[in-house]
Amino acid sequence: MRICFKINSFLAIFKEILSKMGNAYPYRCEHCGYEESFNQGHGFLIHSQPVVEYLKHHTKLFHYKTDNLLRKLAKTNDDLFLKAGFQVYKCPKCKVLYDKIEVVVYNDEKVVHKSCFRCNKCHSRLKLTNIHRLKNAICPRCHKKTFQINHSHQQLWD
Repeated sequence: MRICFKINSFLAIFKEILSKMGNAYPYRCEHCGYEESFNQGHGFLIHSQPVVEYLKHHTKLFHYKTDNLLRKLAKTNDDLFLKAGFQVYKCPKCKVLYDKIEVVVYNDEKVVHKSCFRCNKCHSRLKLTNIHRLKNAICPRCHKKTFQINHSHQQLWD
């Protein structure tokens, strides 16, 4: 009985830890050797929480424009909730990958604000991509379609 309780307690703690972690997906170009990791998921600091809780912290975790918008929105409504996490985006024109912190602000399940990102090169609006289904991407250095995920080096991060 006591062993079963300890195992259940351990599993509950382990699930809580995993829910606060994200994945790092390493990509490597087969042509030029360029390597970059893309983060996806939640971390210890970047996670879903009420906007008023986020604003209590003195550390700004998001872009200054997003942070300013959150402060402005919180002045008019104190029931806002933010969902934040790293997501992987791809430019529809350049096919280059980006990992960005997506912030979605809700008020009673109604979206009040959602992050929008643009490509650094062509300024097209980035599209959310499924990194698990993505086979090849364009290498940001040599611009060849030889940028591939390295399955042997995936990591959990916090």
